[in-house]
Amino acid sequence: YRGALSNHLPMAQQALLEVDALLRALPTKVRQAFLLAQLEELPYAEIARRLGISHRTVSNYLTRAMEHCCLALA
Repeated sequence: YRGALSNHLPMAQQALLEVDALLRALPTKVRQAFLLAQLEELPYAEIARRLGISHRTVSNYLTRAMEHCCLALA
């Protein structure tokens, strides 16, 4: 088990670095909205409140982030 795990660590680290670079390429508020939605599972209203933006802007930001990620992974 330990050997199999150590063989996968470099691949996992590389994948995390790629995801990090992908997210860093987004504008700051777009990235923040995306992370709040995906990692903290916050509703749009709470994301809007925390970032001081409208519900519609949250929706636009999340659409931009998803399009960015899909294009980068295609």
